[in-house]
Amino acid sequence: MVKRFFELQEKVLSYHNKANTTLLKKAYSVAADAHLTQKRATNEPFIIHPLSVAGTLADMKLDEISVAAGLLHDVVEDTDYTIGKIESMFGKEIADIVWGVTKISKISHFDPEDAKAETLKKMIIAMTNDVRVILIKLADRLHNMATLEALNEEKRKRIARETLEIYAPIAFRLGMGKMKTELEDIAFKYAYPEEYERINNEIEHKQKWAMQKLGNLKDEIAGILKQYKITGEIHSRIKRDISIYRKLMRQNITLDRVYDLLALRIITDSVENCYLLMGEIHQRWQYIPARWRDFIANQKSNGYQSIHTTIITSDAGKFEIQIRTGEMHRIAEEGIAAHWQYKEGINFLENDERLQWFRDMIEAHKENPNPKEFLSQVKGDLTTNEIYVFTPKGKVITLKKGATPIDFAFAIHTEVGFHCKGAYVNEQLVPLRTKLQSSDVVDIITSKNANPSADWLKYVGTSRARKKIAGYIQKKENLIYWEKGKKIWGKIIREYKKKHNLKFNEDAIKDRINDTYRIDMDNFYRDIGSNKRVLDKKSLKVLFPELSAPEVIPVKRSSKKTSQVYKLIIVDGYKDIDILFARCCNPIKGDKITGYITHSRGLMIHKENCSNLKNAVQSRLKEVSWNEIADFPYLVKYDLVVPDKPGMLNSISGITSENNSNIKKIGIEKISQSMCKVKISFEVKDTNQLNKILSDFKKIKHIDSIVRRKTPVQN
Repeated sequence: MVKRFFELQEKVLSYHNKANTTLLKKAYSVAADAHLTQKRATNEPFIIHPLSVAGTLADMKLDEISVAAGLLHDVVEDTDYTIGKIESMFGKEIADIVWGVTKISKISHFDPEDAKAETLKKMIIAMTNDVRVILIKLADRLHNMATLEALNEEKRKRIARETLEIYAPIAFRLGMGKMKTELEDIAFKYAYPEEYERINNEIEHKQKWAMQKLGNLKDEIAGILKQYKITGEIHSRIKRDISIYRKLMRQNITLDRVYDLLALRIITDSVENCYLLMGEIHQRWQYIPARWRDFIANQKSNGYQSIHTTIITSDAGKFEIQIRTGEMHRIAEEGIAAHWQYKEGINFLENDERLQWFRDMIEAHKENPNPKEFLSQVKGDLTTNEIYVFTPKGKVITLKKGATPIDFAFAIHTEVGFHCKGAYVNEQLVPLRTKLQSSDVVDIITSKNANPSADWLKYVGTSRARKKIAGYIQKKENLIYWEKGKKIWGKIIREYKKKHNLKFNEDAIKDRINDTYRIDMDNFYRDIGSNKRVLDKKSLKVLFPELSAPEVIPVKRSSKKTSQVYKLIIVDGYKDIDILFARCCNPIKGDKITGYITHSRGLMIHKENCSNLKNAVQSRLKEVSWNEIADFPYLVKYDLVVPDKPGMLNSISGITSENNSNIKKIGIEKISQSMCKVKISFEVKDTNQLNKILSDFKKIKHIDSIVRRKTPVQN
């Protein structure tokens, strides 16, 4: 770790002997002055932190602009220096990078999930503008993790889990294996201390045995290298603690069933030698076909290349072996920084495929700005394993685990996805919801009459497919709303003209609509057709102030109950829309809720976390809230398994009565010699009242269970 400027300078000059050391000295001088009186939580001088960050950037062999920006990255956030002053002293390029890093750190007072989403969004935007911003942020996070011990336990755990959820996966997306590994290894210790200790102890007990096994195999493979006169290095390792933990959790297995616990990595000088070694290893030892992966021919989306295989030795030992060239190893370790060309700046990264995912995420956020959904989508894409499937002609398509033929179709081409009718997987016709596996060969059946369905959103796995499908459905719905709105408006304006003998021509009416509502006619029609804009007497008087509006407007209430519900819910941007409560989640006043526009039933109110909203068309989700003034009785139904004793019904009904609840129905069903099930339906006004009743139910002596039955909320 770099702790003095001369160490940093020597490191930069070691790979770039013509580096602008004057710039580096100036940046260090400004940083040292700005942070002069500051100390870290470790009680070290603050300047140690920017020096360490700059040192990590130098380890990546980045240009002096990046290293200087690393020295200055905290100056604007933590001191009196302004970004304007930094620009005047160092120029726009360095100032833009420093400002990009600063903006990521400047988060307003959101709730924790919103703050995470906002941070992530800023990181991705900054990265697509200049990837050096995220390289500095990753270096910053790495040094912060190295000094995590100085913080309290709650803070350590929060920062460590954020690192595992966001920062390490971003490093992986950028192909930076070394950075990802270092972040994960430190974070695991603090995020899951008990699991870390358990696995660490188990590995420690196997240490001597493992090193002996690895040493024996290493000697045998060294003999192969010598036999074929192949230049190469052999590195051995025991699988990392966090990787073991994830495998144990994912596969629900014990440590002795982790096949890649012991591993060797062979780094040789050519692709030809990689395949020669693989062939020789497969001849000498039994290998597990399902665990053989050729990432040289089929490289990962982040640029990773290597051959992976797992062998079984004569004493039943299992070893993972990775074979790659020196250049492949450098790319696997350094990722997007491996091809850094300080003489050419960052222009060579413009078409880098490793950044395409981040660009796709920004587009997804523009279409759906909800911060929690954005965070969920990004984290899901960041952490999910990849699979490798093939077209019939042998082209490799990389998808996330859980992808379906629909995802494959959209990965081939948008039009293939839009007109996907069916799919053959390994020459077998399969449903479109089928989950694909690595090595599957997929052939898409298309038809010009086939189009995406909203049901596809329930089982697609990739952001690209989801975005395209949702966009198509929204476009289709907008056309339906447009046609409906145009008919409604046509009827109204005809009645208006007839009743009042209006002489306005079409252009004059368009101008009025534009002046009044600040929208064009297409959006005006869509708003009417979707019930977002209701043309009642009052609104038409605004549009035509010189005349009276017609009395009959096509708006109606569906029922008395709907009207009661309508008074209970406040709908953002909508008037006079039918409202119903969803039966799948039965929201009650006090629950966090979301509205969902249906095609024929109006606005359906769901709990915010309702599983049925997981794959909802985002354009149909509407912000709603409870009207705290209005009251409405909710019918809830519960099954209570209780001892079969005299007076039990009286006890239960007494609890509801004490809490001012009206019982609509109560009955008893014997389920064993000593236990019975009480089936009760009662009314509550909100979650507070319901929670109080449930709390009192739980106090019944020897009660076994309380289970809510799904039911319509209206009674």
